[in-house]
Amino acid sequence: MAIPDDTSVFGKITPKKSVNQNTLKEPYVKGFDYPLKSSPGNGYFSKSSGLGLIKNMLKSFLKTSRGERFMLMDYGANLQKFLMEPLDQSTFRLIKDEIEESIRKYFRRVQVNKIQVFETRDNNLLVKLFLSIKDSTSANFNLEVRI
Repeated sequence: MAIPDDTSVFGKITPKKSVNQNTLKEPYVKGFDYPLKSSPGNGYFSKSSGLGLIKNMLKSFLKTSRGERFMLMDYGANLQKFLMEPLDQSTFRLIKDEIEESIRKYFRRVQVNKIQVFETRDNNLLVKLFLSIKDSTSANFNLEVRI
């Protein structure tokens, strides 16, 4: 819509292009720190923000079994079901598929770049995730979870 010549404009007119930009240097997320613990001077629960909070939320999510969380029966990566399976390439592929599908469903802003699954010396599974935030310019991070 054009502004007529006889209209006075006060302030600055912001172009539509700059209003809708959603690029962030670091994801701005605020919430309770996981796992829940008391904060000595800031109330009952400690708070966190940014990539630290996202990492802790993902660790908690990957260690959660389906049906474990109240009112969200499908929440979690359900990786404990692979503990008694043979540790071969097909099991590792199933673990990777389970993680990708679960993260895509509950963490829409997180993009999975690469997943590595290893067997440790003490017969645990170690999952290494290489992740990034979709609408961020510099938010690439790594995550390790033992099952």
